[in-house]
Amino acid sequence: MDITFMKKIFILVSIFISLSLGLLAYLFFNADSNTKVIYKDKIIIGYAPWPGYAGLFIADSKEYFKEAGLDIELKAYPGFEELSKDYVAGSIQGRANITLEAINEAYGGLEHRIVAAIDYSNGSDGIIASRNIKAIKDIKGKRVAFEHGTLEEFFLRYALDQNQLGLNDIIPINLNPEESAEAISSGIADVAVTYEPFMSKALAQIGGNKIYSSADAPGLVTDVLTFRLDFINEHSDAIQAIVGAYFKGIKLFKDSPQEANIILAKYLGVSVDQVPAQLNGVTILSLDDNKNAFTFAVGLQSLYGNMRQIGEFIKDIHSKDSKDFSFDTDLMIEPLFIRKVLK
Repeated sequence: MDITFMKKIFILVSIFISLSLGLLAYLFFNADSNTKVIYKDKIIIGYAPWPGYAGLFIADSKEYFKEAGLDIELKAYPGFEELSKDYVAGSIQGRANITLEAINEAYGGLEHRIVAAIDYSNGSDGIIASRNIKAIKDIKGKRVAFEHGTLEEFFLRYALDQNQLGLNDIIPINLNPEESAEAISSGIADVAVTYEPFMSKALAQIGGNKIYSSADAPGLVTDVLTFRLDFINEHSDAIQAIVGAYFKGIKLFKDSPQEANIILAKYLGVSVDQVPAQLNGVTILSLDDNKNAFTFAVGLQSLYGNMRQIGEFIKDIHSKDSKDFSFDTDLMIEPLFIRKVLK
């Protein structure tokens, strides 16, 4: 056989091996960079501690957001007031929200949209009281801790109204949900409007009573995922990736509850065995549930029906304001991203 030909074969094989090894080394040392980057900067999603945010917590812990090409930071806030302030100011792009808060923020001038329905509270929001207070009617003249201008005030107003009482019948103390629970434990307040995980801790400490909860008003408290409209318009592909990763987290929550509880315990700051009790008062919504939530209907389980009813409540509260309350709550709902995930 021709020696020159053999040399050529040897050189070609050597080149092929070198290129193959080089490619393998590149893939090994740059594995992370091969993930498609949807949005190169950090996206911050704010939240106040709540067991219903399981999908967000799991997607973060299991790095589903990272796999989708996103750098997501879940930023915890002690209460809604500070969270809403940062969101409205543009310090964060999105937040785990409540339909009531979302409408209030829009009333204040923020343009934002609901991109997913997270959960319905079914007992995890509540009004708790010391041992001698057995019912809502008993809180007249009592010290009541709640966060002004937020869901807690709306929830308290609703419960009082159902019992022919009003805010002028109580002694209000302005504290966030965690502080409200601590206030009743320390004796600063007689009654607290709060939610899980703070509610169970306080009740265990004082041996008190849950005198009203979201189970008494099913569908009233709905959690949603919202993003600022300016961010949605500029980075709709990032929003789509977030929604997809979120429902991947929901799937693990449904399929592997034990693993999910371990993750939730870390984010909620409780023991693993405490997680199931907190989740008892929450209905976490699946992708199919979202299909219904983003469908036009008059009931509270449709976002359209829910937002319209709460919008009327807020309109009534602000009836004496000089500012016009005329925006359409239907326009705050963006079903595009859910529809694409459902395909």
